[in-house]
Amino acid sequence: MKKFILPAIAAMTFLVSSCIKDELPNAECDIRKATIHLPRPQDYFVNLADTTASILPSFTSDVISFTGIKSTGRYNGLTPTFTISEGAVMFPQQGTLRDFSDGKQQPYYVIAEDTKAKYPYPDMNNAQAVAEYEAALDNAVKNGEHVRKYFVQFVPSDIEMADIIEYNFDRFFLEKGGKYFEWCDLYEGRERAIQNWATANSGISIPRGDLKPQDYPTSPITTGGVDGGPYVKLTTTSTGDSPLTASMPLAAGNLFLGEFDIRKGLTETLAATRFGANSLLGRKPLMFTGYYQYTPGPDYTNVKKEVIAGKIDAPAIYCVIYLNKDKDGNTVILNGSDVESNPNRVALAEVTDWIYTTQQSGWIAFEKEFTWFQNLDEDILKAHGYNFAIVCSSSKDGATFSGAVGSTLLVDNFRIINK
Repeated sequence: MKKFILPAIAAMTFLVSSCIKDELPNAECDIRKATIHLPRPQDYFVNLADTTASILPSFTSDVISFTGIKSTGRYNGLTPTFTISEGAVMFPQQGTLRDFSDGKQQPYYVIAEDTKAKYPYPDMNNAQAVAEYEAALDNAVKNGEHVRKYFVQFVPSDIEMADIIEYNFDRFFLEKGGKYFEWCDLYEGRERAIQNWATANSGISIPRGDLKPQDYPTSPITTGGVDGGPYVKLTTTSTGDSPLTASMPLAAGNLFLGEFDIRKGLTETLAATRFGANSLLGRKPLMFTGYYQYTPGPDYTNVKKEVIAGKIDAPAIYCVIYLNKDKDGNTVILNGSDVESNPNRVALAEVTDWIYTTQQSGWIAFEKEFTWFQNLDEDILKAHGYNFAIVCSSSKDGATFSGAVGSTLLVDNFRIINK
């Protein structure tokens, strides 16, 4: 199995940032950090690290999830604390008790420093005043004012306990800047989508600002999937002629369950991926299935842009399962630098027998049993000590910036069949 491609150009997002003059009120309205303090967190969480919700610098979703929950019924009086943009205020205020039981998603508003004077807090003892205040904030969000609405939830680990876990890629949306698409899944009983899929689209947005959303390395196609609906297109794309991308000539289309931590993108490109973050295993998986089409690009090149005669590009589709704690009890999340070698890996299901196609050839089905490197421990499984990640790339050698520009991988209807 080849390392998953993550374009190092994602690091370049550090080089372009907006500056706000000191004398002007801050216009930012973001939640930077969310934490829950409990007297005995081990009674609530599988991993103590999950008492802090994962919010990365590139966070664009409106849903913040505390994950790794042991049960759903005890979260009816919690007070998460938040770090928000400088000068901003939050509604409801910090320290407000909220009911998160049974998967409830509670709304929070962040009002920027330059806007908060327009929205003074209402009388919290006046239910009508509170309702009118929330309606005014909702209108502010819709009108593009510097107000952001979040939904905070506590996600039970048994969210992946179904006999068959399904990923149809039907839910996608433009990120808040409108540059590229992102994907999420909507689980039954939850108002808002859970953004569990990640890409490196943000990386190429700097050197290739000319790209339209549909031309990014990872993009949706709205019709023609296995069931006639949407599917995902991953395309290996040139990063352009900028001196900043001289050592990174191409970017493979990619899609994976997990997160991308842009803070590590500058010097630890592969480590910036967090494969399987927030994806806890609740059952023993037996089979990984799905559909694909793949057409390789015409010329396979290496990092020096040298054409390798006779070499044909190939994609990557696999599902990896791993222990989420090391021998010392520390949290483990696999990334692009150790997904092949980390000793915590326990199983792998990988597509290797590729059939090259054209879009007119139709969808190719695959069914891959998991190969187990270690026996699955039932006690660890019951304690939700395993994570899993699905990873796709249009060029499996993209980690070394090798592949064929134009290679196109189409994917749809992934399934994990559990015991």
